[in-house]
Amino acid sequence: MPLRPLSTLLLLPALLQAAPRTQAPDAAWITFTTTHYRIHCPRAFETFGREVAGRVEGIHAQYLNLVGYAHDKPIDILIQDPVMESNGQALPFLNRPHVVLWKTEPEADSSIGHHHGWPELLLTHELAHMHHLLRPARKASLLERWTAVVGPLPRKTPRWAIEGYATYIEGKLTGSGRPHSAIRASVLRQWALEGKLPSYEAMSGAEGFLGGSMAYLAGSAYLEWLDARAADPKAFQTLWLRIAGKRSFEESFKATFGFAPKDGYQRFCAELTHTALELERRAKAEGLRETEAGAEVHRRAKRDDPQGAAQEGLREGELVTQLHGWASDLSLSPDGSRLLARVLDPRKPGLYLWDLKAPKAKAADKKADPDEPADHAPALPVLPPTRRLGRIDGALPAKPSWTSASTIAYELRLPDGEGVLQPHLRTWRVGPGTAPVTPAPTASLAWKEVDGIWNLVDGAGRPLTRTLAAAWNPVASPDGKWIYYTQLSATGLQIRRLDASLPPLEERPLPQDAAALVKQTILPKADEPSPLPPPVSVEPHPYRVGETHHVFSLVGYSDTPSGTSLQVGGGGNDVLGRLNWQVLAGLGNATGPRGGNLGAAWRGWRWAPSLQIFSTLDQPSRQDHLFVKGMDRERRGAELAFAYEDLGRPRFSFRPVAAFERITPIGGEVLTRALAGGVASLSNHWSQDGQGFRGAATLHEYQGRTEGRAWTLSRLALTAGWINPWAPLSLQAEAGRLNGDPGPFDRFHLGGVPTSLLPTALDANRVVQAALPAYTSTGNRLARLRSELGLGVFRAYVEHATLWPDSAPRPSAQRVAGLELDSRHLNLPMDVLRRMAGNLSFTLGLHRPLDGVMKDRTVGTLSVIVRP
Repeated sequence: MPLRPLSTLLLLPALLQAAPRTQAPDAAWITFTTTHYRIHCPRAFETFGREVAGRVEGIHAQYLNLVGYAHDKPIDILIQDPVMESNGQALPFLNRPHVVLWKTEPEADSSIGHHHGWPELLLTHELAHMHHLLRPARKASLLERWTAVVGPLPRKTPRWAIEGYATYIEGKLTGSGRPHSAIRASVLRQWALEGKLPSYEAMSGAEGFLGGSMAYLAGSAYLEWLDARAADPKAFQTLWLRIAGKRSFEESFKATFGFAPKDGYQRFCAELTHTALELERRAKAEGLRETEAGAEVHRRAKRDDPQGAAQEGLREGELVTQLHGWASDLSLSPDGSRLLARVLDPRKPGLYLWDLKAPKAKAADKKADPDEPADHAPALPVLPPTRRLGRIDGALPAKPSWTSASTIAYELRLPDGEGVLQPHLRTWRVGPGTAPVTPAPTASLAWKEVDGIWNLVDGAGRPLTRTLAAAWNPVASPDGKWIYYTQLSATGLQIRRLDASLPPLEERPLPQDAAALVKQTILPKADEPSPLPPPVSVEPHPYRVGETHHVFSLVGYSDTPSGTSLQVGGGGNDVLGRLNWQVLAGLGNATGPRGGNLGAAWRGWRWAPSLQIFSTLDQPSRQDHLFVKGMDRERRGAELAFAYEDLGRPRFSFRPVAAFERITPIGGEVLTRALAGGVASLSNHWSQDGQGFRGAATLHEYQGRTEGRAWTLSRLALTAGWINPWAPLSLQAEAGRLNGDPGPFDRFHLGGVPTSLLPTALDANRVVQAALPAYTSTGNRLARLRSELGLGVFRAYVEHATLWPDSAPRPSAQRVAGLELDSRHLNLPMDVLRRMAGNLSFTLGLHRPLDGVMKDRTVGTLSVIVRP
C-alpha cells in the first residue's frame, strides 16, 4: 500500500530516539521522607532536594504559632525545572495537597532575587500558602465535607491577601525576601510618587506594568500596615479563623480590624503616598551644604553636572527612551553605535536594537492652529527600536550578547523530548556597524543598594547616581563618554544615559522623616539573620508509587444525537503519574452505550503500556433521529497498547496496539474480531513574532480479522495551519480506506463520539462528528475536510465528510458547521489535572448540520472522556 512507507517514516524518529530522561515520570526519581513531607525530585536534582528536605521540618515548626494552623497530614513536594525559570506553585487541594518547586535560581534584579538562599525563600512562601489555605471549614455541612475540593479560605480570600500573606510570612520566617528587598520598596515608592498605586481591585489583577506582582508587593505591604495598626498581635489568625466559618472575607475583615478592606487600603495608599512625597521633598531640598568649602563644591557640581540635579540632592541621567515593560541584558555594540536590550513589552516583546548614530526622526508636520499655542514636548519620550527580534517558534530570545559589531548571539529555549525547555544558541545578524572604536580605559561599573535604593557605583563602590527610583544594568560606551543604564518607572523601565566624566557623588544617607506615616516600606528594612534552624541531613530512597498513591472518583459523559451515556466510577494515580487506573460503570438511555471498563496504564517505562478490559451494549436502532438496523450489539474484549511520545521538535508519538473483542449482535450469533496496528503522529511549527505555520500528520494503520475474514484499515490526516495572534486558521484533510474482506462491524461509520468505555483501537473506524447520529453513513472509503478558525478559546469549524462503498459512486458530502470548546486548546495545567482527576478531556459544542436527517437543526453536545 502507498501509505506504508509514510508509516515507516513516521515511526523512525521514535525508534531511533534514545536520549536519557531527566524529569519525565519514567526518569530516575528519588524521595526524601520527613515527618510531614515527601520531597520528590529527579536524581539529577539531588543537591537541591537535599537542601529542601533538610530545611522543611524546621520551617514547618514555625507555622502553627505564626499562621494559627498547620496541616498535619503528609504534603508532597515535587522539584522540577521545566522552563529554566524561578517559580513555585502551592496546590492546596484537600484530597491531594502538594507543592511544585522550580529549582532555577532567580536573577539578582528579579523581584524574588533578594534572599538568604533560594530553597529557603521558595519553601517558606509556598508552605505558607499550604498551611494558610488548607485550614478546614468550621462546622462544615455533610455535603461540603464530601464535595469540597478546596477549603473556605481559597474560595473566599482575594488574590492580594493570599499572595500578600505568603510574602509577609516569607519575610517573617527568613529575615529577608521581598519584604526586605530594594525592589519592593522601589516599586511602591515610585508608583506612589507617580500617583499610580493600584486600586484595591487592581491589586489582585494582572493589568499594567508589573500588575501581576502587586498582589505580592502591595499586598504584603498592606498587611504589614494592618499588623502595625492592629491591637491584637494575632489579628491575622483571627481573620483566617473567621473566614473559615460562615462569614465572607469582607465581613471577617471588618470584624477583625473595624473597617472594610477597601477602606483600609485606600488609607494605606494615602499614607504611603504622603511618605514617598515627603522623602522626595527632603531629598531635593537637602542639596549641598552652602558652607564656604561647600559653595565651591556646589559651583563645581553645577558646572560638571549639567544633566543631573546634584544641587537638588539627586542625580539621574538623561532619558533615552521610555519602555512599556521590563528590560534586561543592556549592552552596547563593540563600536558603540548600537544599544541592545531584551524588552518584555506586553505587546511586542523581544530583543530591541537602537541605532544611536541615526538622526532623530522629526515629528510629523501638523498644520498649526493659529489659535493654539505650540504643543509641549512629551515628558517621557519613546524612541522606537531600529530593529526588533521577536518570538521565534514561540520562544522569546534570551541572554543576548555581541559577538562582533554586526552579530548578536542569543539563546532560544526549546522543548526537548520530555517537554523541558533547553537552551539552543542562535545568531542574529544585524548588519555592519560603524568604524571600530578603541575602547577608552574606564573604571569598572556595577550597581548595588545605596541607602536602600539600587544605584550605579564605580569600581570603588562610590555612587554615580542618586535616584529615588532604582538604577541598575550599567554599561559604558567604548569611547568612555557615556554610561547607559535602566531605571524604574511606574509605566515600564526607562533607558537613561549618564555623562561618564561626572565625579562620584558623596555617599550620604537620605534624609529620614522620623514621623513617617508608613515605616520601612518606601525604603527597605534591613535584612535580619534567618531565625530558622540550620538544615539537617535527610537520606533519599528511590521513588515508590505506593507512597503517594491516591484514589478519586471519576465521571465521564456524552450527550449527542447518537445517545446519552454517563460513566461513573473511581480511579487512582501517584503524584508523578506513573501508575494510573480506573474502574467505570456506564449508564445511559436506551441507545447507550452502557457497560463497564477496567483499565490501567504504567508510565514508569519509556514505552508506557496500558491495558483496558471492557463490556458495552450499543443500540443505535433506538437513536432519536436515525433508526439503524442490524448494528445493535454487545461487545466484550480487551486492548493492550504501548505509548511512546517525544515532546520536542518535531513532536512525534507512536502507539502500537493489539485488541480483541467478542461481538454478540442482538438476535444473532457471536462473532470474534481482532486487530493489531498502531497510530503514529508527527507535528511541527515554524513562527516568527507570533505568525507562522504548523503542520501535522497522523496515520492509523491496522490489520484485522473478523470471523476469519482479513481486512486492513488505513487513515491518514494531514493538517496545515496559519499561526497568528488574531484568529488561528487550520485546514485538515483526511483519507481512509478499508481493504480486504471487512464485515459490517468493520466499516467506517460517521457520527457520534468516543466514550470512556470503549478502547480507542476498537473504535478506529468511527468518523467522529458529535452533531450527527451514529451510522449516519457507512462505507469502506472515507474523505473528510475540516477547516477551523480560532475565536479565543473556541473553534469555529466547517466540516465535509463523505463515506461510501467501493462499489458505489461517491455521494455528496455531509456538511456540518459549528462552534466547539475543546480542552486541548485551553492551555490547562494538564499535569495538575491528571494528579487530581486522571487523564480527562472534554468537548462542548454547538453545531448546525447542513445536510441529512439533522439538516437545519441546532445541536448542542457535551463529551467528557476519562482514560487510564
